[in-house]
Amino acid sequence: MCIFFLRWTNFLIIILLFLNCFLNASEGVFPKNTFDIEGKKISFSTLSKTNTVCLITIKSPSCPVCIEQLIRIKNKKFEFQKCNLTFLVLVPGPIRVIKALAKKTKFPFPFIQDKDFLISEKFGLDNPPFQIIPAVILFEKDRTIKWKKSGRSFQYFSDQAIEDYLDCQNWL
Repeated sequence: MCIFFLRWTNFLIIILLFLNCFLNASEGVFPKNTFDIEGKKISFSTLSKTNTVCLITIKSPSCPVCIEQLIRIKNKKFEFQKCNLTFLVLVPGPIRVIKALAKKTKFPFPFIQDKDFLISEKFGLDNPPFQIIPAVILFEKDRTIKWKKSGRSFQYFSDQAIEDYLDCQNWL
């Protein structure tokens, strides 16, 4: 009886490990290289050498909650720099509209057009035909997800979620 239990337990552990690997593999990795809305190449390996990369997905360029979020994060830029955080903003829509959003928010980090939802789809955040599910994602250096939080309500503030997760106030 004891041997059967151990074999069954080992079998369950192996199945759980396999499922964990499968589920983690189903979420994509961030592209090695992409381009911002100005046509400048963004190399993930260069960005992640000394920083943790944080991707902010914007529902749409006209989303008022998303605009407020970018302004709040911009105002906390120096707090986030304490824990070596850099940002990328992923937005659906035409380049000219995304450029207007960047100008309006004065957010000092690169904006990336998510053309045909190719990037957001990798993370299960695509909501075609016009939107992306709002989220913040922190990445490992290998471009896999370290931490992800998504939300769609005016009560959800991703800048606070990042602060709580990283606890930048207590970094040296």
